[in-house]
Order: sequence, then structure tokens, then C-alpha cells
Amino acid sequence: MKTARIILLAPLALFRLISILTISAVVALVGWLWLKLFGFSRRLQNWSMQTWGKSILFICGIKTDKNEKPQNGHFILMPNHRSYIDIFIVAAYNPAAFVGKAELKKWPLLKIGAKLTNSIFVSRAELQSLVSTMHKIKASVNKDIPVALFPEGTTYKGPLTKPFKNGSFKVAADTGIPIIPMAIHFKDEKDAWIDDDTFVGHFFRQMSKPLIHVSVRYGKPLVNSDYKILQKETREQINAMLEDIISQNG
Repeated sequence: MKTARIILLAPLALFRLISILTISAVVALVGWLWLKLFGFSRRLQNWSMQTWGKSILFICGIKTDKNEKPQNGHFILMPNHRSYIDIFIVAAYNPAAFVGKAELKKWPLLKIGAKLTNSIFVSRAELQSLVSTMHKIKASVNKDIPVALFPEGTTYKGPLTKPFKNGSFKVAADTGIPIIPMAIHFKDEKDAWIDDDTFVGHFFRQMSKPLIHVSVRYGKPLVNSDYKILQKETREQINAMLEDIISQNG
């Protein structure tokens, strides 16, 4: 039955994939022209992220229920990580600068996208020292552009979170920037993109569904000069929010 659905609705998944590429190209082109004419601004960053994210959520039939963020601008957002879909959700509702590996900068659209969104690419050496990363994150937040980091470092099926990496919490502890924990839960656990599953295979299986239901919750801001306490409290908040969502969904 599921195989038949995938075959019958494969054109829908293909349409969505083409639409994502088209939306990305159009936002990149308009943003590039804006950048050349008027220079970088928070308004450009906000427009680029939200237009891109909300358009993709709409095209892909991704329906979210969420609470309100406790504050704006000056924070580091730390969501758990289930899928590439998480990136669309963060972009749509929290136009933050992402932190990603330097290798991604080689992708043409991502290179332009990083300039439009103030996103931060970090080399392996910088990940070890954290010094450059800390300065870039602090500079972004000082411009009222929040930063988004996935503390698990990779996608995870759940139901709760896997152990968090230390680096991002050391940055938050050293800079004194508040962390806002964010919980993301997919009603269908197969929407999680994990392990050795290919992007194309996963996309055509899951994006052939008419709708994808996602619950999003924001926790309370956390500040502490001890990164281990920050790490512990962030994970506890996210796990508690995930447990609450799961219990409500039955």
C-alpha cells in the first residue's frame, strides 16, 4: 500500500523538489540584487530566511503547531535535529544565522545564501579552537541577528535527544549569550532523516505525502558561565518538551 502511494504520488514529490530549487534560486537572485544595490541589512537577512523557509513549508505541505518564542534578537537557538526539514522550520519562524561546516560554502547557492543570511561557515581547525566561531557568533548577535546551532551535531530519530556536543555551549557560556532551547517533533517518525538513508530516497518517500505534521516548542532562555550546566539544562528542557508533545499526541 505504501509502495503504491509513493509511486502514485511521486510526481508530487518531484514537483516539490523542483519548487524548492526554484524558490532557492529566486530568493538568491533577488537577495543578490538587493545586496548589490543596498548592501547587507537585518531586513535583507530576515526577508531572505523567512521567504525561503515559509515558501518551502507551504509547497511541501509541512504543517506546524508551535508556541511563541520567549524573546527576539539576542539569543542562540538550539533545536534538536531530526531532518533537513528542521532547517526550513527554523528559517521560517526564526530567521537566524546558521552555523555550518566550511565545506558547504563550495555549493554555489549556499555561498550566496550565506552572504544574505549572515550564516557562519567554520573550518575543522576553528571548530577545535572555538575562538573564531565565538567571535562570529557574538558579532552576529550584536547585530540583532540570532544564531541557530544543532547541539546534537547530526540528525537523530529520537524519541528524545542524543548527547549534545560541547562546543556550542562553551561559546554560549563564554559570551554570556542566552540559549533558547527548541524542540522539534514529527508526528510520523519516518520523517526523520537518519543514518545512511539517501536524501533523494527519503525525500521521494516522505514528500509524496500530502501533509507532514510537526510540533515545535520553545523553552525558557538559559544563561550560565558554566558550559556543562548550560548543556545539561538545555537538554533537559528539550527532552521535557518532546515528552510533553508525545504525551499530547498520544
